[in-house]
Amino acid sequence: MNVSLMNTSKASAPIMEKQLDKGVKIAGMPPVVFLIVAVITLTGLYLEVLPNNMVSGFALTMVIGGFLHWIGEKIPVFNMFGGSAILCVITPALLVYWGLFPESGVEIISNFFSGYGFVDFLIAALITGSLLGMDRRILIKVGARFFVPVIGGVVCTFLIGGAIGSITGFGFSEAILFIVAPIMGGGIGAGAIPMAEVYATTSGQTSDNFLSLIVPSVVFGNFICILIAGILHGIAKRKGQMFIGFNGNGEMLRVKSDFVIEEQKENKSNLASFDSLAVGLMIAGTLYMFGYLVNLLVPQIHTYAWTIIAAACIKIFNLAPASVEKATVNWCTFATRAWIPTILVAVSTSLVNIDQMIEVITNPAYLVISVITVVVSSLAAGFFGWLVSMYFVESSIAAGLCMADMGGSGDVAVLGTSERMQLMPFAQVSSRLGGALVILIISFLTPLLL
Repeated sequence: MNVSLMNTSKASAPIMEKQLDKGVKIAGMPPVVFLIVAVITLTGLYLEVLPNNMVSGFALTMVIGGFLHWIGEKIPVFNMFGGSAILCVITPALLVYWGLFPESGVEIISNFFSGYGFVDFLIAALITGSLLGMDRRILIKVGARFFVPVIGGVVCTFLIGGAIGSITGFGFSEAILFIVAPIMGGGIGAGAIPMAEVYATTSGQTSDNFLSLIVPSVVFGNFICILIAGILHGIAKRKGQMFIGFNGNGEMLRVKSDFVIEEQKENKSNLASFDSLAVGLMIAGTLYMFGYLVNLLVPQIHTYAWTIIAAACIKIFNLAPASVEKATVNWCTFATRAWIPTILVAVSTSLVNIDQMIEVITNPAYLVISVITVVVSSLAAGFFGWLVSMYFVESSIAAGLCMADMGGSGDVAVLGTSERMQLMPFAQVSSRLGGALVILIISFLTPLLL
């Protein structure tokens, strides 16, 4: 009898595991498991008994971020506008603002984010993995041509955005540093956060005030990008060819040549080994340390900028073995999937000031400059792309809107809205290398403008 019960129990165990693996998952866990984890973590938070260390920081931000990310992905329409990222950025800050988040928790997360250096840890992974993960053929075959609309869009937005800032009284430097550059910088994780760190390092201040000015423009700009993508798609669908080279119906180039590339395909067997993740971590850390050491010699250029330059040179000149590149990409992929909601929650809890955000977004000049930045980015990229034999609509979307959106999730939303998902390789060039280019430019401009 006992043997029968034991055999039944053993037989049922795999069935139960399979049932748990199916269906809804929150932060990669079955809801029941996540609920237990969340109850334990939040109990410690609200009893204010958690130790002030990295373990508590990881637990708090991953639980909150995982839940908010899941909610944001489940809300129809809202999820197409980067809803999960918006919830992660806004909700914790509101809880702090309303006094519903314990001060000890704010202190733990603040130390986790900056005091223990998690921000540098994650950004090093994002920078190195994004650059080494680019298809080298894209950089070589398309780079020179595609960077014409990318750089043209950046230059035009900086000049026109700064001019509008001067006209409206917002300020030339303020418009560039706190609106134009953040919108064009590739999102929050790889754009706004390192940008705020550059400002803080240059000014000697902390990054919280800067992020409160930067984040609203990134979020608002993402909405405008998706809206314009829909408008462009609608015009192209109804008008067809408004002029020669206007609409490519998803094709980027107007001429067939060696510049045409195949769409990047996701590797379905994307399971990275532990050794690969360890190698990726070491490479990311080494490139960051290289950037830090060169920054000691040339402090005018930020550590992140030197890290970007080093990673770009390795990729362009093919200096690293394929296995090392793949390991760095695997580490970046792991960090992105595991910790993007985490760092957004950390930013929101410890750095986003709701009072300051309200003051910023109710400023008409701020809103006008944000809208104009996205519009100019789109039109300028379309025009310069058209000059180098690209279709206006496709160049406007891939080189303009995908520069101004919120990075990866923004790219998906923009291309999905415009029904041009085949442009994803070009969108990745815009978000990754274009965003890195903006950080590099800002590293040079910040000492002059701030």
